[in-house]
Amino acid sequence: SDQIEIMIQDSGSGIPEYAIDKIFDRFYSLTLPITQKKSSGLGLCFVKQIAELHQGAVELKNNLKGGVKATFTLPLLK
Repeated sequence: SDQIEIMIQDSGSGIPEYAIDKIFDRFYSLTLPITQKKSSGLGLCFVKQIAELHQGAVELKNNLKGGVKATFTLPLLK
């Protein structure tokens, strides 16, 4: 293949449906279930920008049985 793909899965509660299309937006943050606090909302925005700057992509999807699957894809150097 001409790309490298890194996948990470968890078994948490997943991303609420209303947040799926906003999760990579700058300053968008969900309340953390354990602490009830919010983050800066910059982390996933930075990850997406880095992927795109390197002609790659990042994707988050809820798993059918709970949790989230994150996929980070970058092209291999030629």
